[in-house]
Amino acid sequence: MIPALTYPLALAGLVALPALAAIYFLRHKHQRLPISSLLLWQHQLKSREGGAKLDRPRLPWIFFLELLILALLITAATGPRWQLPETTRPLIVILDDSASMLAGDEKDSPRTRAEERLTSLLRERKFHSVRFLLAGRKPRVAGSAVTEPEEIRAQLAQWTCRAPAAAMEAAVAIATDLGRQQAEILVLTDRAPEHDDFSSGRIRWLAFGRSAPNLAFVNATRTAHGDQDRCLLELANHAAMPHSARLTIRSGTNTLHSGMVPVPARSRERVILNLPAGTPAIEAELVADGLAADNHVWLAPPSRRRVRVQLSVEDEPLRALLERTLESTGLRAAQNANPELVLHTSLSAPIATNAWHVRLVNHTNSAAYTGPFVMDHAHPLARGLALDGIIWSATALTNAPGYLPVISAGNIPLLFARTVALTRQEIVLNLDTSASTLPTTPNWPVLFHNLLYWRLQEIPGLHERNFRLGQDVSFRAGPGAWRWQSPQGGTKTLSPVGNALSFETDSIGLHRITGDNITTEFSVNFIANDESDLAGAKSGSWGDWTRPEETRREYASVLWIFLLLALTGLGGHLRVVTRSKETA
Repeated sequence: MIPALTYPLALAGLVALPALAAIYFLRHKHQRLPISSLLLWQHQLKSREGGAKLDRPRLPWIFFLELLILALLITAATGPRWQLPETTRPLIVILDDSASMLAGDEKDSPRTRAEERLTSLLRERKFHSVRFLLAGRKPRVAGSAVTEPEEIRAQLAQWTCRAPAAAMEAAVAIATDLGRQQAEILVLTDRAPEHDDFSSGRIRWLAFGRSAPNLAFVNATRTAHGDQDRCLLELANHAAMPHSARLTIRSGTNTLHSGMVPVPARSRERVILNLPAGTPAIEAELVADGLAADNHVWLAPPSRRRVRVQLSVEDEPLRALLERTLESTGLRAAQNANPELVLHTSLSAPIATNAWHVRLVNHTNSAAYTGPFVMDHAHPLARGLALDGIIWSATALTNAPGYLPVISAGNIPLLFARTVALTRQEIVLNLDTSASTLPTTPNWPVLFHNLLYWRLQEIPGLHERNFRLGQDVSFRAGPGAWRWQSPQGGTKTLSPVGNALSFETDSIGLHRITGDNITTEFSVNFIANDESDLAGAKSGSWGDWTRPEETRREYASVLWIFLLLALTGLGGHLRVVTRSKETA
């Protein structure tokens, strides 16, 4: 609303403007014209026969002076104020860095409209400084507070809108802490706030989103099943109407699948594809729609790495049991040369470089334990185990120095382990298999699956091959530097911390990591169901920076300037009128 309409005196002044113009127009429309003879009317008739003639009103310059005086009085009636330089506040801008800010046409995306509004605001109002906070999956500060336009543009270049989520509440909390109740906080996003009560803070929330239908990939996996790879693609229709999506799956230049997939309204549909083992990375694509990031997924071949296991067990029944159990896990390699895991029953461990040792204490002079069993559920060997109701026969041992119990019955350790030389594990399984029910329950294969999976994760190299955007890529790294190559071709050298390497990717597509004479390809996909749902996008404004008590303190009144100019104009008007009467 026009500010003048909220002030009665200013409104009265606006009404006086057309009234003044009407008075001068009517007064100067008809004027007395003395003539010497009626013969002049003949010329008037000839002029009318030539057509109508438009006469421009000739208003005296004093009319414009009175118009200026009225305009000054109207402006003064609105109570104009000017921001004092010493009271300017810093501005903290929270930028929604999620992918939905790029929805729609690039020239009319929420990000484009938000940046235009920010530019306009910075022209309209002065701030002591500007600081940007990027609200992605984890909020981060774009840099230090800046004041120059070039510095502002440089920090805005970091606003790429690639994140799979926007932690807006966390970003607001960080901005509030940084501002110390002195800064103005501006939120630029495409969603409405979870609550619209901003009375306690100096927060202004601007949303630039538009609700739109969207079809997206919300799940994508590729796993090894025997001599095949099983690919699962899940599509979601974020629209109120059913939709048929054209799905195209390629591997290099070869098209593996192309067809229509009907997806009901506000529902999901799965597509399963079996590929021969060794098929290179595939790309699945949907037709372009409201959001581009969720229309592509890449799936790299799964890791088929297995653990080389050596069995140094002479007891034939026990050896046969272990052979069947190891085979059932699906994680044992076909060969055992240069073993990575050794299972034995001797007191001294067999010599094997970097191999883990599992000693089986299978004595017949054992006692049966029915529980309760004390278990370290956080240990990798204990995942998924449920020992209620089993009989565990074991020898009465004590904890050896350096070993930590994983499973115990009272003070009798049943399964315990220790770390040797930072990377190797020595594990002791105290179990008489002939007198226990544990080998006849599902806990037995689960225990050995945990063992082989744990060993597999400690082998240098990347074992998981398909990640979601924002997910940490973590694995056990060998010695030396590793090189990471992004889909855009950029490279980065990574240095392991100890034996671990972890990094976060910020772009989707096929990546490569090279190190320790190993080159591995892995994929990063935009899988974010909430972000792909554009039906919740909103436009609007919430919160306000203006407070009457703070406005009076931070803005000086300039009413006197307009009144002084108006009085000066009135003085000039009075002088002109007085001279006109004297000359008359």
